[in-house]
Amino acid sequence: MDETPTISEGTACCLNCGHSLPGNYCGNCGQEVKDLRRPFFKLSREAVQSLFELDGRAYRTLWYLLTKPAFLCTEYFNGRRTWYSPPLRLFLVISVSFFLLVNLYTSVQSIESALSESETEGEEIAEADVAASADDEPIIRVVNDLNEDTLSNFGDEDVDENDEGTDLEELSTFVDGINLPFFDTQTNINLRRVMRTQAEENISVLLENPSEFLRGYLEYITFFMLLMIPLMAFIQKVIYIRSGHYYVEHLVLTLHNHSFIILIVFMNTIADMIKTSEIPLISPVFGYLATAGYIWLWIYLYMSLKNYFQQGYGITLLKFATTTVLYGITLTIGIFIFSGILFFLF
Repeated sequence: MDETPTISEGTACCLNCGHSLPGNYCGNCGQEVKDLRRPFFKLSREAVQSLFELDGRAYRTLWYLLTKPAFLCTEYFNGRRTWYSPPLRLFLVISVSFFLLVNLYTSVQSIESALSESETEGEEIAEADVAASADDEPIIRVVNDLNEDTLSNFGDEDVDENDEGTDLEELSTFVDGINLPFFDTQTNINLRRVMRTQAEENISVLLENPSEFLRGYLEYITFFMLLMIPLMAFIQKVIYIRSGHYYVEHLVLTLHNHSFIILIVFMNTIADMIKTSEIPLISPVFGYLATAGYIWLWIYLYMSLKNYFQQGYGITLLKFATTTVLYGITLTIGIFIFSGILFFLF
C-alpha cells in the first residue's frame, strides 16, 4: 500500500515522492514545487504562458528562427536545448497562431461584405422608391426592367441548377465506381454512401459560401503539413545520402524550416492587411516588407542547407534545386490526394 509522502517539520520535501528538495524542482522525479490552490485568473495566465512560451526563450527562438538559417537545428544537436523552444512545439504554436489570424481576418471580411451588401440593397430600394414616386412613366420603366431582370435571373437559375445536377450525377457515378479490395461488400456500400452524402454537402457549401468552405479546409492544413514533413525529410536524406547525417537531423531541420515558412507567411499576411488598408506612407512600406520577406524565404532555405551540411555553394544550390522540385511534385500529389479525402469524408 502506497503511503502519501509527508513533509517533516523544518524540512522541504517533494509532495510526489518524498525526497528532499534542493530547489524549485525535485531531483528525483522532476516535479515542480507549485501550489495550485490559487486564483483561477493566475492559473489561466500561467497556462497560456506555458503553452505559447511567452518568455525570453520564445522570443530568443523566434529571433534566431528568422535571422539565422539552421542555427536552431545546430544548437539542438549540440546539446544546447534548454534556451530554445522545442522544434515540434515551435511549429504547432506558429501554425495555430497563423490560422487563428486567418480565421479572424476572413470573419471580419465576411462581416464587412455582408454590411456592404445590406447598404447597397438599401440604396437601391431607396432609389427605386424615389423613381416610382416621380410619375407614371418611370413606374412602367421600372416594372419592365424588373420583369427583364426576373426573366434573366430565372434563366440563369435554370442553367445553374442544370449544371449542379450534372455535377452531382457525375459525382455519383464516380463514387459508385469505388470498390476497395481490402473491404468487404457491405463496408464498400457504407463507404460509398458516406462519400456521396459528404460530397453533396461540400458542393452545397462551396456553391453557397466559398469562403466558409475554404476556411474549413484551412483547419486541416497543419495536420497535412505534419504529414508532409517526414516525407520532405526523407527526400532530403536521400539527396544527402553520403553526408553521414542521421534521418532525425533532417527531420528536425525540416521542422524548423517549415516553422520559418509559416512564420514568414504569418508576418506577410499582417503586412498585406496593412498594405490593403491604404494608410498614407505606411501601407507602401509594408508592401515592400512583404516582398522582401518572400525573397528572404528562398535565401533562408538555401542557406539552411549550406550552413548545416557545410558543403560548397554550387553543390548546395544543385541539391537545393533538386530537393525543391521533388518536394514540389510530392506536395502537389499530396494536396490532390488529401483534398480528395477531405472532400469525400470530412
